[in-house]
Amino acid sequence: MKTVWTIPAPNREEKKFGKHPTQKPLKLLERIIISSTKESDIIFDPFAGSSTTGVAAINLNRRFVGCEIENTYIEISILRLKESLEKHKHKINFNME
Repeated sequence: MKTVWTIPAPNREEKKFGKHPTQKPLKLLERIIISSTKESDIIFDPFAGSSTTGVAAINLNRRFVGCEIENTYIEISILRLKESLEKHKHKINFNME
């Protein structure tokens, strides 16, 4: 087996709202999304965790739908997604019900 991509582990900035035990590096998800989708596509992550896929999707002008059952990770996801949306001048209304 050979490593094709050299991407460091998630940095401190990526974990500033909290940590997920299997959090992937943002650069990895961005590379995967670029190679397999086009702008405005919808990306579904059924095990969203802390929503690195969602952050990458927003950064790359894709739409995102994610599912997560752990409240702790949902809260981290909301903070991360809101920050990414603010950086990209998007607006969103989160419904926590």
